[in-house]
Amino acid sequence: MSMRLKKFLVGLVPVMLIMAGFSVFANGTGEKQETSVPPLVLATADNTYGLSTDPDLQQSITDMIKDKTGIVVSPIIPPLASYPDKLATLINSGSVPDLFVVSQAMVKIPQMVARDQIIDLTDYIKHSPFLSHLDPSLFSAPQINGKTYFVPYNYPKSKAIYLRRDVMQKYGIRLSHTPTTEEFRTEMKKLVGTDVVPFTFPKWIDNFQYFYNSFGAWGGVYLSGGKYVDGFQEPRMAKALAYLQQLYTDGILNKEFLTTENSMMREKTYTAQSASDIDYVTNYINYVQNTAAAQKPTDMFLIYKLVGPDGNGGSLNEATQTAWVVSSKTKHPKEAVRLIEAIVTDPELYPAFYGIGLKGYHYELGNNGIIVPTKKAANSGYKYTLNWVSDSFLNVNIDTLPFALDKSMIAGLKAQREYIHAAQPNLGPNHSSDVPVGISDEYDRIGPSIKSTRESIATKIVVGTVTLEQGLNEYRNFWKSIDGDRILRDLNASLKK
Repeated sequence: MSMRLKKFLVGLVPVMLIMAGFSVFANGTGEKQETSVPPLVLATADNTYGLSTDPDLQQSITDMIKDKTGIVVSPIIPPLASYPDKLATLINSGSVPDLFVVSQAMVKIPQMVARDQIIDLTDYIKHSPFLSHLDPSLFSAPQINGKTYFVPYNYPKSKAIYLRRDVMQKYGIRLSHTPTTEEFRTEMKKLVGTDVVPFTFPKWIDNFQYFYNSFGAWGGVYLSGGKYVDGFQEPRMAKALAYLQQLYTDGILNKEFLTTENSMMREKTYTAQSASDIDYVTNYINYVQNTAAAQKPTDMFLIYKLVGPDGNGGSLNEATQTAWVVSSKTKHPKEAVRLIEAIVTDPELYPAFYGIGLKGYHYELGNNGIIVPTKKAANSGYKYTLNWVSDSFLNVNIDTLPFALDKSMIAGLKAQREYIHAAQPNLGPNHSSDVPVGISDEYDRIGPSIKSTRESIATKIVVGTVTLEQGLNEYRNFWKSIDGDRILRDLNASLKK
């Protein structure tokens, strides 16, 4: 092993963990522990597990897992697009994997807990020499009755406003990372009437929550003051919607957002047609690369939150989006947790699993030290990613990576890491799991309709199809038609049990 690679591996995790030794994945003695359990079934999408659909390359990851843990796995690796349906089929058929990845974790984990489909991992995490050293806040959402049922594998997803620095400089826009709502409006109005759209927004209306946070509002039913309330009918929501409507009227919020896909939103910002948009903090490096590719290179300035008149504000906190869980049907929970532990914290297995695969299998290094996919990998759709360098829990030394990156990529990854960590204290609330499945059958049934109606009315208010008061009256009439107050009473009655 080269000295450069040794330095890289040592820098990947905190020294105390290295001193503890990854043999804890085995038996704590420094020797790999072979297990006598049958192969554990592991399910994950094909944008992990070495990022290749080739069976031989997937087998190389399986072999690496066995080498690291002594546990044999039988993987199920469907395409990303069909993974949720495949997982649902497995669970409903009773052929539940021992451990598996859950997407939309904030919503689905509470549902799975209510249905007794996954196990409580609180004590496993507490006694893990690796997981127990991670930031406790990583396990805070979603928690059910103070217990943790999941293990994340990267920092919580949050969204901020991305603003092109070249546009800021050209038009004299002066904003901090946490400006007030009025500062944002005043400064962004400098772009109105220019050939640059001030702020491009996607059609996904749940992104409005970024602005709701500035007024202490929540778009949905949630726990407030020890009881369930409908946030859309609170006075704070009216103030938030009025602010959004003002941004639209001013010409700051782009007029086309109703039809704007995320890809289109990003493209407009990459090409400087738009000065800003809203996106995941973990996508910073993509802006560095794609603005350069569009021959419009610039650094990006991130606005984590807009501080409202009462001091409220926070980034769009999507919390834990994707996480590992352990099936309640498994006969080997300790081994399942040990597998997750290794995948999430091992400095060699993590990048192989989530980022670059294995040298000699997925890639080789070219003469200049850059990663070059092998023919087998290239033919199987392999495309490596470097997000693991910045948003994993590994303390990666970017300056001593065992492969080459150009200076802009190195600087971009360092900046992305800084932004991810700086965003954490500015996270907004996330109440997505406040109402677990099974508390109210009526709410479980009608919840999606409440969400779609709420978002439809919010859109009409913002674009001016209806006035603020007309829109809120329309929602109140809808609420009465579904007997929403009765649903709230049912939810609140559950708190007394």
